[in-house]
Amino acid sequence: MMNCWRQIGLVLVILTCAFGVTRAQQPHPPLEYAGDLAALGNLASVRGTPIMLVFTRPDCPYCARAKKDHLEPLRANPDYGAKVMLREIVTSNDVIALRDFDGTPTTHRDFARKHQVRMVPTVMVVDARGALLAEPIVGLNVPDFYNLYLEQAIDAARVQLSARNRQNPSQ
Repeated sequence: MMNCWRQIGLVLVILTCAFGVTRAQQPHPPLEYAGDLAALGNLASVRGTPIMLVFTRPDCPYCARAKKDHLEPLRANPDYGAKVMLREIVTSNDVIALRDFDGTPTTHRDFARKHQVRMVPTVMVVDARGALLAEPIVGLNVPDFYNLYLEQAIDAARVQLSARNRQNPSQ
């Protein structure tokens, strides 16, 4: 009888480990494409959070790695939902419609050109009107520190927004 319980315990341990490995291998949901930045800006203004714009290209292996290893897990983390709103802009796509922060219709490609994005991935953290709040993160030079760079950009943006709100409490 004791041997039976050991076997059952062993099976449970194996199932638990297998479940953990399966869960760890599940991909995070993809980033959401930017569609209406004016509406997103209004929501960001109400929430008092910055907006993180991630400029990518489908044929860019560094973009794929940045998204898979850093940005999609960040977006899936509930703690970051209150800190930043994240959207993807595909710099090579002139089909995806986009409404700029000022309400002007444009495309992802034209928006990227307007913001002089020449390398991907590029991450910009902006306010509700599209003004930069932190230095853009260009490329994926040091993947081991990429999460740190993202966190620093988010924190810098939040500090700027907080300082603005203290200066102009009516906004």
